[in-house]
Amino acid sequence: MAIRLFFFLLVFANLLFFAWAQGHFGATDDNREPQRLAEQLQADKLRIVRSMPAPAKPPDLACRMIDGLDPTEAEAVKVAMKAGGAGEAVILAPAQPKPHLVAIGGLANKSAVDKKIAELGRFGVTDQVTVELEGGGHEIVLGAFATEAEARDFLQGLVKRGIKSARVDSRQLPPPKARIEARGPASELLRQLPQLIAPYADATIGDCPS
Repeated sequence: MAIRLFFFLLVFANLLFFAWAQGHFGATDDNREPQRLAEQLQADKLRIVRSMPAPAKPPDLACRMIDGLDPTEAEAVKVAMKAGGAGEAVILAPAQPKPHLVAIGGLANKSAVDKKIAELGRFGVTDQVTVELEGGGHEIVLGAFATEAEARDFLQGLVKRGIKSARVDSRQLPPPKARIEARGPASELLRQLPQLIAPYADATIGDCPS
């Protein structure tokens, strides 16, 4: 009888344990494998995403203006900049010279210049430039023009106002200098530019206009 009772108690205990394991007696352990599998939503669509490297910081840029080059020299510097990785260059068109001057010459000293300027003022002419010549002489330039015809038209206007000492003076002027606007990575541009313009005695480096 005792053995039979023990057998029934053992079976009953197993039944109780099975019911408890199935959650019939309340909350179950969330860490059980069936429970965790049920909570995996669309597990077959999970993908491993690799972290992307941070984008590279763009280099600091600089701008410099190069003056004092003739057009051929400017083109050579532009090509050298690009080949050396210093950046890009834009050659700015030089101002065209105006070789035809309307001027009053033959002024021996500063006193003669001041007297002539006062005389011009009485005729209503106040826009002029005084130039000191080699040997100590002076001249007063009243206008500069690209063509001789423009200069003579201007001179005729002065004559009509009573100014008779002015003359048209056409001169052979040196070719105009070009300018380069150079832009590129600051480290390379600032390092290479002094070397690139070193062969050109008149070349200078300055800041770009704001």
